Amino acid sequence: MEGLNYFAYFVGCTDPKGLFKRGEVGVGYTHLSPGIRDCRYGTLYVVPGKFIKMKRPQVSTIRRNVLLYYGVK
Repeated sequence: MEGLNYFAYFVGCTDPKGLFKRGEVGVGYTHLSPGIRDCRYGTLYVVPGKFIKMKRPQVSTIRRNVLLYYGVK
């Protein structure tokens, strides 16, 4: 998956339709460039793909490394 970056989306407020709730976290990979983005229901943190040095990282690994990259605890 070369050229991909990883993200963690931290939900800050519950979706009115109940699709996700405050405090939940979604992780995955994206073509978005690294950075922090304010989103409608939370905050999206994107880190460079090369920062996570695994071919198939687990969800907990992505989340931990995103927080480490941005110094968020």
